[in-house]
Amino acid sequence: MNLALPTRRSDAHWVRFRRLAVAWTFLTLAALLVQPALAATECERFSWQEERLNYTAAKDQLRISQVEGHHFDADTESLIRGISGGIGADIDFLVRYSPNHHRGLAALVRLAIKDKTPQPAGVKIPVECYLLRGLEFAPSDPEVMKIYATYLSRLGRNPEAMAMFEQAEKLVPDDPVIAYNMGLLLTEKRDFERARIYAKRAYEGGLQLPGLREKLAKQGQWR
Repeated sequence: MNLALPTRRSDAHWVRFRRLAVAWTFLTLAALLVQPALAATECERFSWQEERLNYTAAKDQLRISQVEGHHFDADTESLIRGISGGIGADIDFLVRYSPNHHRGLAALVRLAIKDKTPQPAGVKIPVECYLLRGLEFAPSDPEVMKIYATYLSRLGRNPEAMAMFEQAEKLVPDDPVIAYNMGLLLTEKRDFERARIYAKRAYEGGLQLPGLREKLAKQGQWR
């Protein structure tokens, strides 16, 4: 099952995991609003950069752009090549400076799935630890929750993914991408009644991805 990840900072659209241009069908740690069982990865103590930049704060945008200029261009985001070093090392540098950098975290998830490892080359700690630290830094950032939930789903940890999407839904209840992804998870769970509710919410919200509708139709559940 393919869920969705963000690309550009201002984008309301989502991309297919294989390519950034095409749509793809996707805590302190204890202080987070999700259950502690989510922390399945053992995360060691890790020192941050002294400067920690909030991806959603206007005051930090100039500095974030400067860091991106040295470590995160279109090729790095597309997992083609790094700027100052390897792809993993450059993205690692970025998310240490900006723990809730949506595009950086999404790129880390894609890299981990592409390389079939929880800790790709050049990345100092497991990708899940960066997602947890992103939520620790910005516990009310629904975009980080979406990215983490997508990663959990790709790992087959669907109950945890659903719990994370539900937390994001509380913050942005009208988000069609959250509705779409929850519909996919519910379809896989064969909870078709709820899946239809979320599917209609997603499509009424303007999302055009056909996958959820097709999955429900295949089960005779789209109406």
